[in-house]
Amino acid sequence: MRFAKVLSVAALPMFLFACGDDNSSLKVSNPEGETPQDSSTVEPPPNIPDEELKPIARDYSLIWSGKGTAEEPFLIASEQDLASLAFYVNDSSMTFKDFYFKQTADIALSGAWSPIGIFGKNAYGYGNRPFSGVYDGGLKTITGLSITDTASYSGLFGLVRGAQVSNVVIKGAKLNVGSYAGVLAGKMDSTTVENCSFEDVEIKGADRVGGLVGEATHVQAKNVSVTGTIQGVNSVGGVVGRMQDGSLENVTNKANVSGTSTVAGVVGSFASVASEGVISAALNYGAVTGTKDVAGVVATLSATKLERSGNSGAVVADSSQMSNVGGVIAVASSKSAINEVFNTATVSVRRVMIAGGVIGALKNSSATNLFNLGEVSGTASNMGGLVGVVDGSDATLTFGYNAGKIPDNNFSGTVAGKVTSTATVTNVYYDKTVGGTCLVVASQMNMELPTGFTTDEMKAATFIATLNGTGSAWKAGSATFGGYPAFTWTE
Repeated sequence: MRFAKVLSVAALPMFLFACGDDNSSLKVSNPEGETPQDSSTVEPPPNIPDEELKPIARDYSLIWSGKGTAEEPFLIASEQDLASLAFYVNDSSMTFKDFYFKQTADIALSGAWSPIGIFGKNAYGYGNRPFSGVYDGGLKTITGLSITDTASYSGLFGLVRGAQVSNVVIKGAKLNVGSYAGVLAGKMDSTTVENCSFEDVEIKGADRVGGLVGEATHVQAKNVSVTGTIQGVNSVGGVVGRMQDGSLENVTNKANVSGTSTVAGVVGSFASVASEGVISAALNYGAVTGTKDVAGVVATLSATKLERSGNSGAVVADSSQMSNVGGVIAVASSKSAINEVFNTATVSVRRVMIAGGVIGALKNSSATNLFNLGEVSGTASNMGGLVGVVDGSDATLTFGYNAGKIPDNNFSGTVAGKVTSTATVTNVYYDKTVGGTCLVVASQMNMELPTGFTTDEMKAATFIATLNGTGSAWKAGSATFGGYPAFTWTE
């Protein structure tokens, strides 16, 4: 059970008791004896509105050094400084919008941590207390972040909205919590995140769990890395559990990720609704395990762009007749656009509906310039070395190749498991030494079958020129890729 973190009476500045507040109903004295926040038994409904916030003028120089401006930010140099920020966000009317904070020293937290910002009701019944300021971690380290309860919206921050967060480094965080969990934040909205790393973290949660943030809406995150272990149930990602709109750029996951449904190395689910979302330069190196809709980079991609990304972590999916599995993407739908993506790791399934070396199901979406070097093994109703199923009038697969081993059976294709009559597949190739005697496309209608080459032919300059066509995305691969063609940005 989580209790709202409060400062003792001795720790509060005396002016809080000497001066009346415009909002007299807000209690700022020690609330001992009041009913504490308890979100362990009842999940806050998603539509709890923010209470009308009436910021109160206070002299925060008595709390932190600095003035809270861009030139002279409030300085966070100790655990008490950080706890004070949580107190004033959670238990008062302050979102700290347009206020600046900068961490100036390494901070070791002691005891259970109460996140900065609340989604739901605080101890006094007021709804939604977000942090909306500017926080610069100064690349100083935070250790000892520990939350163990069944509450949701957990992390260093609980709820962040309209904020800027940068240069935060957190090591050894341990979260054993409910839904909406991330080392930096449980839930983020309309926020920018830049230059943050989370090392050796351990997260165990339920739904919407990620190394950076559990759920993100209209968030732009850039230069983020995660290591450790991430475990959840639904919408689980090494970096983000679930994301809507916004962008991810230059994000790397090396954490092992596990869950049941919609599980991936970078982001579990990414959908664009109000504006086109973009994932760029996303790389996964951690092992990913799950049951339904499992992938190395993103499990479900809807109306979103994915470019210059790849997977080098093993993908393992348990039996599920409705599951889609892919080395990079499990399901791409709603006119998503994929360009320059690759997989080099094994994709292992027990018994699933669709499995592909790079993409499981490509539905009414386009995929250009992709390659697979990883083995695809197990049993699926539709299995392909490059893509499991290409389906829909807007589905196109162009310029790519498979050189990863696949099962030699009638359900597998060296390029694709199934291509429907309305889909388009052109300029796609495969290594003739893989797949044995199995078909190039296990089930296809009215299409010209892709061309096979020997291993030596695929490593030749003429084949690279064929892949490039009129473009310049491809180059000769190094030993990292076994000498097979790779992308110009991969090394």
